[in-house]
Amino acid sequence: MRKLTVNGKEEGQRLDKYLKRKLPQAPMSFFYKMLRKKNITLNGKKADGRETVQAGDLVTLFLADETIAKFRGETVSGREREDQIRAVIDASDRIRGVTVLYEDDNVLVCTKPFGVLSQKAGPEDLSMNEWLAGHLLKKSKDPAALLDSFREFRPSVCNRLDRNTMGLIVCAVSLPGSRTMTELIRTRKLRKFYQMVVEGRLTGSGTIRGWLVKDPATNKVSFSDREIPGAVFSETKWKSLSANGARSLIEAELVTGRSHQLRVQFAHMGHPITGDPKYGNEDPSGKEQADRGKRAGSGKPFRGQLLCSCRLEFPPMEGDFAPLSGKVITCGLPPVFHRALARSV
Repeated sequence: MRKLTVNGKEEGQRLDKYLKRKLPQAPMSFFYKMLRKKNITLNGKKADGRETVQAGDLVTLFLADETIAKFRGETVSGREREDQIRAVIDASDRIRGVTVLYEDDNVLVCTKPFGVLSQKAGPEDLSMNEWLAGHLLKKSKDPAALLDSFREFRPSVCNRLDRNTMGLIVCAVSLPGSRTMTELIRTRKLRKFYQMVVEGRLTGSGTIRGWLVKDPATNKVSFSDREIPGAVFSETKWKSLSANGARSLIEAELVTGRSHQLRVQFAHMGHPITGDPKYGNEDPSGKEQADRGKRAGSGKPFRGQLLCSCRLEFPPMEGDFAPLSGKVITCGLPPVFHRALARSV
């Protein structure tokens, strides 16, 4: 028999989801069968799995220790567990240039470097999720217990940036953190601002509205002024911060958050983001793109768009998230932005 007490970070989820996080190797049918037979109870009473658990609830498993260990996946030795921890930390250390700007028990905000994925695209990829896991293990007083807890909840990024977009990224450290940040992003209460260098002279301010259609085969998005089948609505507010005649520095607030939204919208306006190989270069050979990168001031081609997630503004918040209430988190622009703006074409 095993007694489990729901803590504050676990409350608010359905009982069957809670059980799945505790025993990740067990099929859902197993939980429903055990609930029907009262081999699993909630606060000493029969439950069906649809109940919402609260902090302090007692979940009792009338199961053999061997069964619990099996469904928890506890089949590795202490040495194997140490190797697993080291592997996660080593993978995290391979991602350089991350700066943590805010961190508590629920949420972490950091910078994502250029060229790093937000989430894995393939099994062998490294992403900010791998960096986050290693970061948490390195600072944990009990990394083995923390690694075990990853079976129930795996810390992960909440807002995704393109591989070659840099800047601020929000990570959920706990289940309540994930639910809260996801809801803020979904309801657009978390305000997200970007700065970018675009080609040509662009002054003033405005709002870009239109529909975006993504081609899965090419992973490329097209813009439409009218609604068409398969399209999603997009909206961006922008203002010019400076313009030197050759390029302009633009700040934009994402009202909606669509794939490649800023890149497509500004290319449609005739002001593609400098360095964008997908929406800013019509030369399939890439020569024009290489020349642009050299003119940006480094002497070497810059293979990626000069686009940075530079500011996050959190709404009023309460309870465990009160430290984030009204908080504004910013990061500076990389030097290449300033070099690109200082050079004339």
